Amino acid sequence: MAFDLSSITRGKRLRAPKIVVYGPPKIGKSTFAASAPSAVGILTEEGLDNIDVAAFPVAKTYEDVLAAITTLANDAHEFNSVFVDSLDWLEPLILGKICRENGVDNIEKIGYGKGYIMADDLWRKFFDHLDGLRNNRGMTIVCIAHEQINKVRNPTLSEDYDAYSLKLNKRAVAIISEWADIIGFASHEVMVRSVESGFNQKETKAITTGARKLHVNPHPAYVAGNRYGMADTSLSWAAFQQGLSAAMTAPTLTT
Repeated sequence: MAFDLSSITRGKRLRAPKIVVYGPPKIGKSTFAASAPSAVGILTEEGLDNIDVAAFPVAKTYEDVLAAITTLANDAHEFNSVFVDSLDWLEPLILGKICRENGVDNIEKIGYGKGYIMADDLWRKFFDHLDGLRNNRGMTIVCIAHEQINKVRNPTLSEDYDAYSLKLNKRAVAIISEWADIIGFASHEVMVRSVESGFNQKETKAITTGARKLHVNPHPAYVAGNRYGMADTSLSWAAFQQGLSAAMTAPTLTT
């Protein structure tokens, strides 16, 4: 391809999004991903028995995962979306491959964190394969993960604080954060109220409203963000798609 002035284009590039959704168990992450248009699942864990969606058999090795992606890349099919359930069960498959190749039974035995550094290449290869599905087949990508609470050190504050993040090694989280167009934290909507606890005392209790939210904007309490200027939404594919479409087609503001 010749790169000269005639090759320059302008405008928003509307491509299928690369989405990561994480949150607590049983909140509906798999249902959300399976609701993507014409979806097919690449599974690293059990848990889709009660969801009517096409899926490959549960992958037992890292090579199984890449084989499923390669099948979608090369074979004729009518799937428009693919979801990986889940990234935190994919991580042991990645570490297991490294252990086999280095003749150890535990990643820590490689020493000095070298095993996790080796894992970076396998994570990037995995996401490169998913990029191929997005770029060459126009498929929407959804990756699911569970959550954990990490201690955040902020040099601008006098004290550290807790925040939700993906249940993965921090090196993997950094790679995922760079790759994804959208990282959404799924949670139950919670309100607090004061109630009488006796002896003229009150205590604060958390009460769920029953609604489930998908937070896609940065917040000190959790890892999240998106490249479209999209607002937080309900944890349903219909609401998510509506919000994403509005953000992707919104006119660019100029000053």
